[in-house]
Amino acid sequence: MGQNPHERHKYIYIVRHGETQENRRGVHQGQFLDGRLSHMGANDAQALGWRLASLSFDSIHVSPAARCQATIGVLRRYVSTPSIRTDVRLDAKNSGYLGGQPRALAAQEAALAGIPIHQFRTPGGESSEEVQARYVNLWREVCEGPSRRALLLGHGGGIACLFLHLKRRPFADYLRYVPGSAAVTVVRVPEAGVRGKVLLMNVSPHDLDGPLLM
Repeated sequence: MGQNPHERHKYIYIVRHGETQENRRGVHQGQFLDGRLSHMGANDAQALGWRLASLSFDSIHVSPAARCQATIGVLRRYVSTPSIRTDVRLDAKNSGYLGGQPRALAAQEAALAGIPIHQFRTPGGESSEEVQARYVNLWREVCEGPSRRALLLGHGGGIACLFLHLKRRPFADYLRYVPGSAAVTVVRVPEAGVRGKVLLMNVSPHDLDGPLLM
């Protein structure tokens, strides 16, 4: 079925923060470590800002983590928006004692507990399923809200969880959807809907031909 030419759409941009020094060392940050943008991460954020410079956003929603706040600090030099909102639903996973530890430790702990990794929760922490639920909650709110063009800036794990929901994929496919440094996704959503067409997915700003115009 062809696209209805009279149907109005919203455009939602999903962006991961720039690479951090901790990412380079293979450290799981979660909510335990704020992280500092690496030189590459800052450059990637700047490259993305240049490619977004022709766009005006009705709203921007950002994780409270310092690495995301630093990334939006770079992007806001280029983009126009009347509203930048810090939203805890975009925060990194609360991984409890796993924060600051090597990334591989989470899978090892889940295996020892005999629990699928997406259901594994440290004491006082949360599972990937719970991270997915809060990202999806914000997604639905933005889709149903007044913004015609919105940007969500969050974390690789949370974004991957959101993509699994949007594409109706199991958590076994999680690693396929984790974005890279300052990677951008663009989804066109019908005005009366919460699922849309993915126009770009997890694209590095350096792989874009030029400024985004959608």
